Amino acid sequence: MNKKYVNEIITNVSEIDHLTKTEASIEFTVPDDLFWFKGHFPSQPLLPGVVQLNWAIYYANKIFGRKFNLISIDLVKFQCPVLPNDPIILNLVWHKQSNKLEFKYTITNNDGHKVASSGKLTLCQ
Repeated sequence: MNKKYVNEIITNVSEIDHLTKTEASIEFTVPDDLFWFKGHFPSQPLLPGVVQLNWAIYYANKIFGRKFNLISIDLVKFQCPVLPNDPIILNLVWHKQSNKLEFKYTITNNDGHKVASSGKLTLCQ
């Protein structure tokens, strides 16, 4: 795999709200030309769960000013597929005392709001 795609992130973020020192909300539309859609799956591209985890950690690093590394995936639930051009809100909550990052991806389209995925990760610095 070409290394430039390993850390492919969303560059068309429309809004980042740093709600508190430990909470943030990121709004973006998932581009239809992402590398991760190629072959996953040819008939209906879906954003892989591992990419969603990577983006949650990436934005936690960027917003909370840390250099987090993943220790464990404590809980993850994929409830609805993320498709090309889906408008997304990614909510992040950092629990400093327990080194836990909570995340939630919500699809916000004409059908209303649907939780795509959510979870809790243990991170270290």
